[in-house]
Amino acid sequence: MALLAAAFLTSCSSSSENSDETDMVSEATAYSFDTNNTKLTWTAFKTPEKVGVPGTFDDISIDGNSFVINTYSVNSGVPDRDMKIKEFFFGNLSDSLITGSYGTAVDGKIPVTLKMNGVEKTFDFDLAETDSTTVVSGTIDIISDFSGNAALEGIHEACKELHMGKTWSDVTLSVVQSK
Repeated sequence: MALLAAAFLTSCSSSSENSDETDMVSEATAYSFDTNNTKLTWTAFKTPEKVGVPGTFDDISIDGNSFVINTYSVNSGVPDRDMKIKEFFFGNLSDSLITGSYGTAVDGKIPVTLKMNGVEKTFDFDLAETDSTTVVSGTIDIISDFSGNAALEGIHEACKELHMGKTWSDVTLSVVQSK
């Protein structure tokens, strides 16, 4: 779950999206996430057409229901883009770590607390399961949720031409644990 916090960026390249059909979890359930079977992905958006740019982080630590993400381990699959994200987005935040925790799932929702840029906020993310996976997903807004105006402006200016003048502040997060 540690993986949840991540990735919040708007990047300089193209991407794809994918979705899985799942059943919502409807009972109170405590979850444990194993980093070996769990993957966090984020999708940031660029261009007026809102093209998604996916990525993850390579350095995530989990301790119980708490997690720490090293933002400088961002991995979008494009090294040049990752350097821009590190310098112009994460370099404009107050800290290079994203920390957080998650609570007990109830009725298809799980509370996830994220701390980024000195701001801590709790979100009710969706929780769904299939026979083979548990999926936690939600959306954050870099500006309204984490006062990340300088970070968003930094990546926007660095990638203005590639983003065709539009860098979006919302980022979708997904944590998938294989069973």
